[in-house]
Amino acid sequence: MTPEVFRPRELLERLASAQVRFILVGGLAVGAWGHVRGTNDVDLVPDPDPANLQRLAAVLGELGGRVLVEGRSLAPGAITTFLRVGDKTLVRTELGAVDVLQGLPQVPRFEELAAGAVEVDLGGVVVQVCSLEDLRAMKRAAGRPHDLDDLRALEEAHSEDAPAGTG
Repeated sequence: MTPEVFRPRELLERLASAQVRFILVGGLAVGAWGHVRGTNDVDLVPDPDPANLQRLAAVLGELGGRVLVEGRSLAPGAITTFLRVGDKTLVRTELGAVDVLQGLPQVPRFEELAAGAVEVDLGGVVVQVCSLEDLRAMKRAAGRPHDLDDLRALEEAHSEDAPAGTG
């Protein structure tokens, strides 16, 4: 794998072209809702359908993906196993890190997020982004300092309920 760079647009393009169904959460979702801040990964909640998880694993594998566990990089085949188990899985790829969020109490399941998700154009790639309400709830539940900063910034940035990339 080449040295890691972060090219989220290309990463999202690859996922979209492979028809991987997911909801964007985390830092890029915060940006879509009006507060642009630095982030070093793509946080997503995938549709847990086995065929969808296989497409996700295939894209991540094509990008040289390696699962990171406790600072160790596992063999490429571990991606499929971790996705099937349904736990949080951090995968480093040639285009940057992908944090696949499943099985966390503070992160709603795909079906719940999909009900309120909105389509957003992020630099020419249309993706599903979690609702502002869901994003705020996840940030409150996580409660880390940067999550609380995000909550304050979203409050300041928001006068309407439409994400910045729509329209």
